[in-house]
Amino acid sequence: MSSRHFHERLQTELVIWAERIADIRAILVGGSQARQVKPADEYSDLDLSFFVTGNDHHNRDSYLAWMREFAPVWMILDEHQDDTQGWLILYQGGIKVDFSVTPISVLQALIDEHRLWSDQQRGYIILVDKDGMAAQLPAPTPFVPPPYTSPTQTQFIKCVEGYFYGAVYLAKQLTRGNLWKAKWADRIQQPLLLEMLEWHAHATLDTPIDTYNRGDFMRDWVSKTTWQELHLVFAHFDADDSWKALLASLHLFHRLTEETAVKLGYAYPRIMISEVLAYIEKLHRIGS
Repeated sequence: MSSRHFHERLQTELVIWAERIADIRAILVGGSQARQVKPADEYSDLDLSFFVTGNDHHNRDSYLAWMREFAPVWMILDEHQDDTQGWLILYQGGIKVDFSVTPISVLQALIDEHRLWSDQQRGYIILVDKDGMAAQLPAPTPFVPPPYTSPTQTQFIKCVEGYFYGAVYLAKQLTRGNLWKAKWADRIQQPLLLEMLEWHAHATLDTPIDTYNRGDFMRDWVSKTTWQELHLVFAHFDADDSWKALLASLHLFHRLTEETAVKLGYAYPRIMISEVLAYIEKLHRIGS
């Protein structure tokens, strides 16, 4: 069965079941399955949000039990945040469904504040709405990029310093020959590079853009030059290749940082960066 048919059947049976469960007041589909721009494909997840009354964990476990019994499951991971309990379910065949259980008061707050969660902004589908609350949510704006706020000077410098601090640490691990630890450090670096990529795209392009989530559709919102340079920043488990990737990443981040700072009118720690780059080059000569 294709993931599309699986998701459709799950939603149909879920609605029938949920209508009999008094505590479940609304169920929404968000994420890629509800997105009109760049819609879901065969590999997309189904994101379900349950809004419920009561705070009985036994009831919430029964919701998970229904999802578990729907089809054979490979694994279930917990992903709880604040008042929301969430689970990532991987069904047999690689079909993924994420679902969360949130107090109905959170839905009421969204209505009162006339706002949406970020994954609802690009579109949402109402599956269950027993009290007509979900119908009071603001309409999504699928063809308008979500509101964007530029980083403050403090946030900008924090990202820059965090990246270069990590780059020095990574370089030291390569000099020591600690390839595994260098890979671990590189994974910490990647979110900072992604953050700067997003800021750079928003700062340098003339029209509002959508940078989506975790690098989705990146080829559409970075320049051709940046896209080409990104191909050089990931390394094999190899010392020489790791050094090449680190130096390429430093070059890219340095350029993005400088250009973004100019566009935002922010101070740029040029001296610190030049000294850090020189120090890493010194380590490179030692480690080569």
